[in-house]
Amino acid sequence: MMLLKRIMGMLSRYKMIQLLIAVFFLIIITGAVSAATITVNDDPEANYTRIQDAIDNANSGDIILVNPGTYNENLDINKPLTIISNSGIPNETTIQARENDHVFHITSNNVIIGGFSIKGTHGPAKAGIYLDEVHECIISNNILSNNENGIELASSSNNTLINNTIYSSIFDGIFLERSDSNDLRNNTIYSNIWNGIVLEASNNNRFSNNTIYSNRLDGISFISSNNNKINNNTISSNGKNGISLDISNNNTLNDNFLINNSEGIEADYTENHIYNNHISNREVARIPFVNTLSTLIMVGVCCLFRKKNKNND
Repeated sequence: MMLLKRIMGMLSRYKMIQLLIAVFFLIIITGAVSAATITVNDDPEANYTRIQDAIDNANSGDIILVNPGTYNENLDINKPLTIISNSGIPNETTIQARENDHVFHITSNNVIIGGFSIKGTHGPAKAGIYLDEVHECIISNNILSNNENGIELASSSNNTLINNTIYSSIFDGIFLERSDSNDLRNNTIYSNIWNGIVLEASNNNRFSNNTIYSNRLDGISFISSNNNKINNNTISSNGKNGISLDISNNNTLNDNFLINNSEGIEADYTENHIYNNHISNREVARIPFVNTLSTLIMVGVCCLFRKKNKNND
């Protein structure tokens, strides 16, 4: 009898586990089904004619599909949404700033923005896309022009910026402030009045396969930023330095192409890992040895070489 009760108890627990698993998967499936696609257009058949109205009425996880046209709006995004153009061609869907504010002000994690032309924001520290203390956002395939800053990250980490074009910013193309572990790939950044990219107190970011050229100051400027990795970028024809490191240590710069900048790489009193970069037409402004030990070794070798030559004479 006791054995039978134990078996029945085990079966009951097994059924309870099965029930809990079934409920768990039901919640997942229900959540996936509830995600809606919302359309925005000036067509009366669309769900909304304004993007902000679609954002305000959307649920977390919804997709907002914006049809071609010009939208004069400043957008506040405070929930995880995917907001993309229907055509995927940025020049067909323009978001034009209506007032002195960010065009996209993102205050939620897990937001995706893609396929827009974003322009015309003015006012102090305003950006075409402003990531405000957020994580895991993806900004891709946008064209940003004539903004104060193109894209700005403030205390934001683990975001991805990929395949964006940024030009004619009043200040910087991309500005990272206190923002760590972000991934910037395949972006084209040019003709900004200040710098292409600026990092200030931002660590562990990755920059690869970006094209940065014809900015009035630096291609990439580091200020008190450490442990970043910069590789396989093409940085050319910038008015000041291709790459500048100011009070920034343990950054790795390798396999970058620096062409026709006023100076190639400038490193002020810093210890960084700089190797296999291709610099043409200009010399490195200050020789950026990998670290102090490497500097001492190089100096020692030079002294020995000079001493040997003197003895031969």
